[in-house]
Amino acid sequence: MTNDPQSPAPAQILAAATELFHERSPAAVSLREIARRAGVNYGLIHHYYGTKESVLAAVFRTSAQQGGRLLADAPDADAALARLARDPRAFARMLAWAVLDSDTSKVFAEESPAMHRIGELIAAEWAASPGPAAGSDPIPPGEAPPGGFDPRVVAATSVMTVLGWSLFAPYLLPAAGLQDRDLDDIRSEVLALLHRTIAATAPGQEPPQQED
Repeated sequence: MTNDPQSPAPAQILAAATELFHERSPAAVSLREIARRAGVNYGLIHHYYGTKESVLAAVFRTSAQQGGRLLADAPDADAALARLARDPRAFARMLAWAVLDSDTSKVFAEESPAMHRIGELIAAEWAASPGPAAGSDPIPPGEAPPGGFDPRVVAATSVMTVLGWSLFAPYLLPAAGLQDRDLDDIRSEVLALLHRTIAATAPGQEPPQQED
């Protein structure tokens, strides 16, 4: 597909698609509806993107880039996760719909800059923390210490927890008997729990053994 940096159409298409994918499942959104919302000719979507899955992939790629910029100057993993937790419900809903209703091999093909940044911050914190890993070089996000936890796994699990609470809070609150708690207070507690998890998974803390 082509992309003309001089044309506003690609950005208009992505903005309209993002709005619609926040509102409904990709399966319930047509390319013609995206074109109408964007105020562009239907043929321009095929010209710039081709298929709906290509549009969806571009939407997530743009969202990932925005997330990377949001976290670029985060001083530590706690701050990064707190920024992600501010209002991720629309993104979490769009993500869940995309996983259920699209060919994920075509939509999710790239590393998330935000996830990568959190992995970097976790590895740096491990290297700076007291204990067996103190003073060691940070573990690159693409590696795992022998017998230890992979910072990519810890980063992904932390992000999944933040997004999961955002998406499933209407179920989790009554299911866990938490209707008496303020959701913002619970969110703060979840972030504190993730802080402890990150500290507990630093090198020198053995991961649990898996049963055969």
